[in-house]
Amino acid sequence: MPDSTAKASTEKPLERYARILEIIAGFPNGVSPAIVGEMLELPKASAYRLIRSLADVGLVEVTAPPAATCRIGKRLSRILFSSADDNWFISAALPTLNEMTAETGQACFVARLAGFSVRSMEMVAPNNQLRAYIIPGHEIPLHAGASAKAILAYQPPAFIEEALSKPLTKFTSHTKTDVGELIAELQDVRDTGVAFCVSEDVEGFGAIAAPIIVPGQRVLQSLCVTGTTRALFEVDREKIIDLVRRMSERLSKMLERKMREALTADT
Repeated sequence: MPDSTAKASTEKPLERYARILEIIAGFPNGVSPAIVGEMLELPKASAYRLIRSLADVGLVEVTAPPAATCRIGKRLSRILFSSADDNWFISAALPTLNEMTAETGQACFVARLAGFSVRSMEMVAPNNQLRAYIIPGHEIPLHAGASAKAILAYQPPAFIEEALSKPLTKFTSHTKTDVGELIAELQDVRDTGVAFCVSEDVEGFGAIAAPIIVPGQRVLQSLCVTGTTRALFEVDREKIIDLVRRMSERLSKMLERKMREALTADT
């Protein structure tokens, strides 16, 4: 019979924590701490202590006894979600972007937050001047772009404060540079689920965007339609708002499904 006490004493502590997380990730519906201990050949008390330490920092969640079960915690889920490769999302989002461009006749793109920068990930545009307006990799000003504001609105207050503490470039006469005014606008974005840009970064052009929200995760992406201010706000405003909301929900569900698959990929 294996000497579990000797094994536990020679194994590196971080290795034990990593193995516990690997096992728990293989049981998306939860697994009892006792079973985790058995699989790792650890004394029951040691298994409970290690799992409780992981729970204390949000990496796992443990239900109350007597039928205690543990599963991957929200903090670890957020870490995995934030570090996910973008290529699969770009490929999966392309059909939606093509559909939106065909319906609106405008350029449509997805954007992503990285650090304190929001950049376009992929764009589909009609064969006109809109192709040059937003190209993949283009940085979008946090205070003047609809796609950036759609993401910024859902960040923690400290993040927003830091992001808006830097000098804010006034690109046009319509660019907002007053922090109080921008904070109020971000609240409107949270209330309505939609962000706007009306000649704020380029005169005569605008955008309508929505955050791509996965429950329990940090908002990192947005979906945006961009074009002339006349096309967006004088001709098809309500139609485009409805479309952006619906399609962002579609992409949200896709992201959520992918996150769940990632957590159980090695089961």
